[in-house]
Amino acid sequence: MIVKSISFDNTFNLVKDDISELEIVESSKKDNCLIRDKNNTARYYKNFILDENSRTKILCSIGFYPSSKTKKYLPRIIFKKTNKNLEVKKEIEKKDVNISFDTSEKSLVFWKLIMFLDSFKELVDLGDFAESYKVAPRNKYFMEFESKDDVDQLEDVRHLIKNSKLSSNDIKSLLFEQRKKKVRTFYYLLTNKMYESVRSLDYYREKYYLKEGDENVWHHFLKNNDWILGLNVDIKFIREFISETKVGKEDSSGSGSPKSDILGISNYTTLIELKTAVTEIFKKKKTSKSRTNTWDFSSDFIEGFSQCLGQKYSLEKSYGSKVFLDENDQRINKEAIRTIDPKTIFILGNRKTEFPHDGGNDNIIKSETFELFRRNNRNIDIITYDELFERAYHIVHSVKLQSDWYQYDLI
Repeated sequence: MIVKSISFDNTFNLVKDDISELEIVESSKKDNCLIRDKNNTARYYKNFILDENSRTKILCSIGFYPSSKTKKYLPRIIFKKTNKNLEVKKEIEKKDVNISFDTSEKSLVFWKLIMFLDSFKELVDLGDFAESYKVAPRNKYFMEFESKDDVDQLEDVRHLIKNSKLSSNDIKSLLFEQRKKKVRTFYYLLTNKMYESVRSLDYYREKYYLKEGDENVWHHFLKNNDWILGLNVDIKFIREFISETKVGKEDSSGSGSPKSDILGISNYTTLIELKTAVTEIFKKKKTSKSRTNTWDFSSDFIEGFSQCLGQKYSLEKSYGSKVFLDENDQRINKEAIRTIDPKTIFILGNRKTEFPHDGGNDNIIKSETFELFRRNNRNIDIITYDELFERAYHIVHSVKLQSDWYQYDLI
């Protein structure tokens, strides 16, 4: 009969080996706990390597002591810094040594050990540690984060950035990942694809409790992702956007003032007027009065364009005496802001669906009519939602969009 030689003081390498091969068992005298190899029950471990390099190792020794309160066993952990032979130098044996888990890899190894101890709750009592620190699924954190208001979310993000030692390039990379998600949302809204069994526009409206109408969806999305407008349109960078601003002088009843969808603030003011992505730019059929190489604009387009002209005129006329409030109802200091022949941005329609560039002779006529109209405008920039999407996409993606991208499923 072969008797296995039992060894108790072994070292397990957490950096290289799989901790799931171990288990925690109670001693035969029921006065202690031991960490044992599942495949070799005569082999027990007391020491664990948490980190190592060519010269040193970070060692963690674990012992268990019975708790008088819970009848379980409290783990006591001692950290040591050793040489490559697991020996502690005599000159530092009695000195305090600072052991830092200053990288993600080192931290993960430490928490792997804690999770292992926590998985044997029937024997191990983590005491105050278990009350203060919990191993939770990642989605729980995100659910709690999403339930917080904007101020608390911002504070959480600041705290994470401050304590994570992220470089400026890391932060920039995270920002671009977030913007990629917003571009994905833009794509779903533009194509109005099905999302969780409903159309994307309806899903977005219900999620943010918006009023009926696609224009409210687009207004909310662009206002909350103002980088798309501030970096996208052919204007200087816009510092601030104010929603639904009255730009003219009101009469005694408080009416009579044209209202802009969004007012952009930089050194000079910019007006932004929104329609929807399905607002048609041209009439369905060409009238007999139209010339051969032109097409009639739709009433929605002409009315929207006239609206832009009216807002532009009213803002310039009333700006000196008008009070503007920001999103928090705080008065905006206008000393450094000027209004001179204000730039106006008119966003509507979708060229890819209404008159694709390679879609036949009628579409060529519409495309050229639209382009001629835009190029001969002064201070009213007209941009379609698909064009706005293309520019936003190229801001956050290194891959170029194909000219026929609308025919494919990008996301």
